[in-house]
Amino acid sequence: MAFQVFCNVCLCEPHKPTPRFSLTSCGHVICEICLQKGKKDECLICRTPCRTLFLSKETSPDIQSLFMGIDMLCKKYAEEITQVSEFQEKHRKHLLAYHRQKTMKLEESLKKLTQQIHQIQCMKPPEQTPQLPFSSTSRNPHSIPSRKQNGYSSCYLHPSHPST
Repeated sequence: MAFQVFCNVCLCEPHKPTPRFSLTSCGHVICEICLQKGKKDECLICRTPCRTLFLSKETSPDIQSLFMGIDMLCKKYAEEITQVSEFQEKHRKHLLAYHRQKTMKLEESLKKLTQQIHQIQCMKPPEQTPQLPFSSTSRNPHSIPSRKQNGYSSCYLHPSHPST
């Protein structure tokens, strides 16, 4: 059901022959007869400077929606909100798919680079550290040399396999 339109001055309602109604910029509805009684560019209700707009079928949809029934207005905006929501969801999914694909590629690159770094580290010759004349191994003949001291890198020795 549409909003009941009436003149805010004389309270007349639209009828045949109907006076034209105007909407003021201050938000009042005034019939054509009352509008002619007042001052130009001044509202008859609140006496503030205002502009008027004749209401008709050619009035902008934004203004027409002020006179639409709440149920119709809700239906109209629900449809628009649904369209906007579906549009935005489609674009969010597209962006998410892009970032997932990019993340997978970066993870693959990271895995390959990690493997390459490990291979390079395993191919390095063991570092030779000069032994100091008074080191702990020279004083204690039963001490176990470290893996680097015995010339093997950690890539080739596993703790579960004792070296011979």
